[in-house]
Amino acid sequence: MRVRDDTKINTIFEATTALTSEVGLNRLTMSSIAQRAKMACGTLYIYFDSKERLLNELYMHLFVGSTLSILPSIGHLPLKKQLSIIWAKVLWFRVTNSSEVIFMHQFRYSVYASEETHKLDDQFVGFIKNLLGQGKEELIIKNIDSDLIIPLFYGYANNLARQMAMDEVEITDAIIDQTFHLCWDAIKS
Repeated sequence: MRVRDDTKINTIFEATTALTSEVGLNRLTMSSIAQRAKMACGTLYIYFDSKERLLNELYMHLFVGSTLSILPSIGHLPLKKQLSIIWAKVLWFRVTNSSEVIFMHQFRYSVYASEETHKLDDQFVGFIKNLLGQGKEELIIKNIDSDLIIPLFYGYANNLARQMAMDEVEITDAIIDQTFHLCWDAIKS
């Protein structure tokens, strides 16, 4: 069995996200990915036996790297600090990785997303819901349904990042802090 070359995998992932931005997920083909990655289509199939597998592995790679990887290391922190760190990580990723974010948005709601991939999304949302539930119990956060609070953060992060990318505004700690506090002020008791 051939050893996986991380450099080639990263090249494939970069080609896939770039092409998704250009042609969309449905018009994406393995041959176009191979061509963009400057490799033979057969080489691409050594690493990923199908488009579905490639897309799922790319999504998991991006999602774990952009958000999920920090969750275990912040659980001991106060609730507000945890939300602040998640906000910073999410906003920074969205502003600095527009092609990857386009891919993630298209993929998340596509027919290509596997049950395993959906479980990753559920894991993240569950973590946030637990934090919000804890905040409500401690009377730190307004007693509002978490399904109404989460879109506030999610929608604001998406729109803010999109606007900053279009306006070519550099993300700074001050912007991250100010925008987090806008959201925090909306949900705190």
